[in-house]
Amino acid sequence: MVRWRRQVPDVTRLPQRGAVPVEQTWDKTSVYASDAEWEEALRAATLGAADLGRFRGRLGASASIALEALQTHDAWQALIWRIRWYAAMQVKTDVTDQRAAAQHSQALELIARVEAELAYLGPELLALDPGVFAAMCDELPALVVYAHYVEALRGRGEHVRSVEVETTLAQVGELTRAPYEMYKALVNGELSFGSVTNTDGAKIAINQTSIVSLLRSESRSVREASWRQYADGYLRQRATLAGLLGAAMRGDVFFARARNYPSALDAALAQTSLPRVVFDQLLASWRGRLPLWRRYWRVRARALGVDQLASYDIDAPLVRTRRHIPYDEARTLILEAMTPLGAEYGAVLRRGLYEERWVDWAVNEGKTGGAEQSGAYGLHPFVLVSYDESLLGVSALAHEMGHAMHTHFTNQSQPPIYGNYADYLGETASTFSQALLRAHLLDARHDPDLQLEALADALTYFHRYLFVMPLLAQFELELHERIEGGGAISADDTSTRMLELLGEGYGAGVTLDAERDGVMWAQFSHLYLDFYTYTYGLGLSAATALADGVLRGESQAAARYLAFLKAGDSVYPLDAWRLAGIDMSAPEPVERAFDVLAEMVDRLDALVGTGPLR
Repeated sequence: MVRWRRQVPDVTRLPQRGAVPVEQTWDKTSVYASDAEWEEALRAATLGAADLGRFRGRLGASASIALEALQTHDAWQALIWRIRWYAAMQVKTDVTDQRAAAQHSQALELIARVEAELAYLGPELLALDPGVFAAMCDELPALVVYAHYVEALRGRGEHVRSVEVETTLAQVGELTRAPYEMYKALVNGELSFGSVTNTDGAKIAINQTSIVSLLRSESRSVREASWRQYADGYLRQRATLAGLLGAAMRGDVFFARARNYPSALDAALAQTSLPRVVFDQLLASWRGRLPLWRRYWRVRARALGVDQLASYDIDAPLVRTRRHIPYDEARTLILEAMTPLGAEYGAVLRRGLYEERWVDWAVNEGKTGGAEQSGAYGLHPFVLVSYDESLLGVSALAHEMGHAMHTHFTNQSQPPIYGNYADYLGETASTFSQALLRAHLLDARHDPDLQLEALADALTYFHRYLFVMPLLAQFELELHERIEGGGAISADDTSTRMLELLGEGYGAGVTLDAERDGVMWAQFSHLYLDFYTYTYGLGLSAATALADGVLRGESQAAARYLAFLKAGDSVYPLDAWRLAGIDMSAPEPVERAFDVLAEMVDRLDALVGTGPLR
């Protein structure tokens, strides 16, 4: 048997951003060659924005004017988000950089101005008779690419306001983004969590980067101390955090009412053409499968050798010796796992992982916690992770590279107007990559200990996507409804409701700490993104079904998946899923994902037997 050395990362004191090896970072010069070039682009765009209204009132004059207006919209969307991304790159990797924060603020101001200048487009396109626009497309075939955009806009027609109101709403957008920006600055740069002493006697600073590894420590006392101190950092600021969350959600309610939607949820779902029944089916499946989760808690407790789980045991390792996976090996594993998708996919993935520095994987002071993929049209995608050389870290990298590949293929195939695909489609691509990685790691050719660790990590992600995120979606729905009913969000009420939902979900299988578990809501930036939480459950469910077809070698399954990636927002989201070969309007895919979870719990139960794995 291969003997793995246990990973003991030295995070006693994280390096400053400037001390990080360049090969672990993004290449900022691929966006703008220098700050001076960025400043010139910002200046030119600020001046040029004044001319964006030149098509106002003229869209119906000719096909060529309509095309030029739409192409201008596309070009400016690519430009302003490129300008914003250059500033965001530094903010995300070092929240203490005040100069970068100021640049980011300037970029957001530009975005708000440009969106206000272009706000006439939707109302004026709606004002065109459908027959007139069809005739324009016949006259000028280049307009046909925008036909789906106009059709989808008509589907939301009753919620698109006048030019004046849309302009005002675009201007207000910058203000409503402020709570989220303040939240990120607070939790990533100003909250203090203290430190904890690990089993080797080293003092580890608790921050957004180290907390993930600390909660996966083999030592229960280290996990407990880390979890308590991390929660306590949020508890000390919970009134402020509740105020920020309330402000963000009031913004959601404001926009829903301004556009005459019955609720903030209806407004959010309408933006991605998702029927309400799909959202409701997900939450119903979650509630219906809570007995399965409670069985998992019992099996996990037995695997860990404890009488009952606490929240700090949920991500505890099930194997005592975990594999240390250097970044180079992580890249190799991911490339191998994606082989079923063919040469085209593999070539792009290799370029992103090896040649173009898509990934910022450094661990440094001030880096934003978590992982994400972002960028702008016309650029290659950019992935942010703090890679910790664990199998969970490999899975997180695969997840974000799934997003990146989706973005790449969409941007290569579609104009900017179709680049902003629905979030639940994005989560399909990311979790699909994890599903292929999981299958690769669970292959019988690998060492049994690695298979067990892969199984445990898969259960960790299923827990996050099919337990935590649906729970947060229910929580988020109730908070929005409270505001819609004239109520307010307070720290006490919010924590009380969070504790009730956790109690319902965990049942008797997990011991809860009223204050610390109750403040869990403050630890999720997802709640600032207007009903983003439910997208993980849908994405995981779709990805599980699609990956099964690819792994079984089903004819054209890989080709259908690539077609899905390339479609972006050029078709309705449910139709994009159908391109890949799945009908997400029905409850079966979500139920099937829970069936896969049940199979994994069965497998873990058999491995555990009557005694702990550790």
